[in-house]
Amino acid sequence: MTCINSHSILKDMMPEDTSTSSNKSIIFQGRNYILIGADLRVTCDLDKALEDAGISFESPTLIFSECAMTYMEVESSNRLIEWAAKKFPNAAFVTYEQIHPDDGFGLIMQKHFQSLGSPLRSIQTFQTEKSQENRYKNLCWTECYVLGMNQLFSMLPLEEQKRIQSLELFDEFEEWHLKCSHYILACASQGVLASFSKALCSDSCKDKQNKYEPVISKRLHWTVYEHGSELQRFGQQCVLLPNGLVLTCGGFGIQDGKHQRLGGCLLTDVTTKTFQSWKLELEGQGHHMGQRIHHCTVLLNDQKLVVIGGRSSPSKAYNEILTLKIKNSTTQTSGNIVSAETRLLTPQCSSTSSESPSARWRHTACVVKLGGIEKIMVFGGRAPGCKVLASCFILETEKWTWEKVPQDQPDAPGPRHSHSCAVWESVVVLSGGIDSEEQPVAAVHTLDLSTLKWKQLFIPSFIPRYSHTSHIWKDNLILVGGVNTLPTASPGVGVVDLQTCQYCEWHLPLQNPLRPILLHNHSSVLQEERWKILIFGGGGNCFSFGTHLNSCVIEIDLQELCG
Repeated sequence: MTCINSHSILKDMMPEDTSTSSNKSIIFQGRNYILIGADLRVTCDLDKALEDAGISFESPTLIFSECAMTYMEVESSNRLIEWAAKKFPNAAFVTYEQIHPDDGFGLIMQKHFQSLGSPLRSIQTFQTEKSQENRYKNLCWTECYVLGMNQLFSMLPLEEQKRIQSLELFDEFEEWHLKCSHYILACASQGVLASFSKALCSDSCKDKQNKYEPVISKRLHWTVYEHGSELQRFGQQCVLLPNGLVLTCGGFGIQDGKHQRLGGCLLTDVTTKTFQSWKLELEGQGHHMGQRIHHCTVLLNDQKLVVIGGRSSPSKAYNEILTLKIKNSTTQTSGNIVSAETRLLTPQCSSTSSESPSARWRHTACVVKLGGIEKIMVFGGRAPGCKVLASCFILETEKWTWEKVPQDQPDAPGPRHSHSCAVWESVVVLSGGIDSEEQPVAAVHTLDLSTLKWKQLFIPSFIPRYSHTSHIWKDNLILVGGVNTLPTASPGVGVVDLQTCQYCEWHLPLQNPLRPILLHNHSSVLQEERWKILIFGGGGNCFSFGTHLNSCVIEIDLQELCG
């Protein structure tokens, strides 16, 4: 009542107080509104308060619980749910609360509510959609259907989805989908309202949830190494250099005690497990590379690094090409500063192309060879105005000119961003992403560099994913991490045999509650001679749960994955 009285809009909506009851549980009583205060753990007191308020237990009744059951001990909340089922024979009980406590996001979510003094007391007992459904049925409710919030959003009319998506510039897709995958709407019902819950969940929506059943090999093992805070960032790009150093470019991290987008580059020594890092001094025209995230960085054979695209905000994207050439590779431990000569370029269209790529981010870029000449292929991404791109361009790296790849092909991938690409012999392999309707993509496409023809691979049970990284190792496509909207098939590490299209998905290791790891918005490098993948950074802005940045480097053994 204090909250209502402190807001004029709410207060003006309240009917005149006509309360005459001596029952202290009735806080406010108007003609069409009664406010009751009661301890939900003591159902006999709640029962008495409702009776005093004149409630008709037989009338059709909607009971709504927004994150209330999960804050109660299981015994108390079970007693309340069962009491409601027996007391209201014609009712629907709608519950909104959290699930999936033990992955990285779930652990961060639990720590958040614990810090507020409101621990999630029942989430470990009822961790999944199915366990929530069984809970209500076992506590005397006739029907119960449960939907994850991602599925619920997808059931809205397309026009309404687009209206919501257009309300503001938005680029935190990972956090949005992860939060929605950790919240459910459960609807139990009975009596004259028995069909109420079923109306929430159409058969087509259930079919969509059960469509993907990947072959799960087993749980992955990884090795986790601590490192300094300078590598604690997401949305950055990492490139393995021939001398065993890794260049890290841009991203969102901590600088001067603040979370912010970062400019500049780091060099990290990965020849030892100390992961010592130091700043790369940029000189020349492009020494102010801008504070950018979601860009691409590739390494050419002449050891020139090329930075393409990225953004500083969803309304400001970079379109210039930035090149870096490291002058020496002497590490800081010898007392020398490593520097790089930079140059800003604005490539033009080639003589045979009338179009060059627009400014973009969340795209891909990879080094390819066409006719024996080294070039860079750029595909997809987002552009200012929230446009999702399907264009593919080839950047010639001697004259710095663009050539557009024709996309009017039946198997060409559609618009997407946050996908990944890797080069397999003379083929570019494009995987996953988000389409123009903000849905994760379950597809792998290849581009034959000799013909520039696209082909979609048929990979049974391949799950959608985006914000992942990918590598080619011994004819295998390795897909590292990512996010999707499925309730039961979240990405771990996927392995696709590109010769046979056989596919399996490895679960991520059990998480350490003291050090949750989010495997999206990261960067990774392949150490082919060591049969290892090293994962750097990752994480995101977890909405009300705060910014979470991975504080480790992760090593994955490829021999374990691929045999």
